[in-house]
Amino acid sequence: MNNKRKTLRTVTRDQLISDFITLGIRKGDLLNVKASLKSIGYVEGGADTLLDALLYVIGDVGTIVTDSFVNIYPMGQVISDKSLISDDYTESYAGALANAMLRYPNVVRGGHPIQKFSAIGFKAKELMLNHTPESYAYNVLKIMSESDGRNLKIGPDEKVVGVGTTHVAIGLLEYEQKRLVRGINFKDNKENVVSFERNWAGGCGKGFNNFLPLYHERGAIVREGKIGFADSKITDMKMTLKIEIEKLSTNPAYFMCDDTDCINCRLSWKFSDDNILLFSLRNLLRLKIKAIYKALELLVSGKYYPQSTN
Repeated sequence: MNNKRKTLRTVTRDQLISDFITLGIRKGDLLNVKASLKSIGYVEGGADTLLDALLYVIGDVGTIVTDSFVNIYPMGQVISDKSLISDDYTESYAGALANAMLRYPNVVRGGHPIQKFSAIGFKAKELMLNHTPESYAYNVLKIMSESDGRNLKIGPDEKVVGVGTTHVAIGLLEYEQKRLVRGINFKDNKENVVSFERNWAGGCGKGFNNFLPLYHERGAIVREGKIGFADSKITDMKMTLKIEIEKLSTNPAYFMCDDTDCINCRLSWKFSDDNILLFSLRNLLRLKIKAIYKALELLVSGKYYPQSTN
């Protein structure tokens, strides 16, 4: 980025504070935050400034939660290589804000080995300390949806997908998905290294945006506006979860995307409407050999994971 463009798109801490207040962020808010830092513009001080501005607006009685997920590996590799350990200090792949949270002095990180969340603020310990290896992967967001939590999404829908509750809906409905067997090691409370296998269904991020028209129609989108240069919105987590459960109860495939090459949507769910032969033939004609390999790998090596919300 050249200096002229940087100057034109520079976003300061004061502007962020003003934008958060204008958008409708309030003192005492319980927020699940999903953010694309690049979409905001050139933020002076980067993700640390974004975090600082948001904490200033919500105050001492507010709480911020972010994804803090970690990489996973084939289970054979996990079992044989005990150095593949997830702990409070493991870097997250979830973006700049997630890792800014991890650098913050008073951050509390959940104890789930893979789908970790991080929280700062009044309810941080309450939310994080009960998120254990035995918890449903997205249970933190379920609790937030029952506690007047709101989702703050900073960035365009195609780049920052979902509003934080769709995975909760999938879990509550116990939909089964075939996934490759992956996991990570962690240390239990006796410092023993224990292998942990991913045990929940996922979803297609692109397809999650199918719910946006329903959120609009039902009033689940509280406010839309700009944070810096980024399209942003606040959604009511209780309302989005209710909408998702109602829709998926009658149409489980509603969150599937329209990409015929999407293995996730076309092949992985028990209610997926494609089959491996048609998928392979379609991709063979397009010379997409890698897609065929991935589909066959899922068919041969994948495992259906039932959902548990305990």
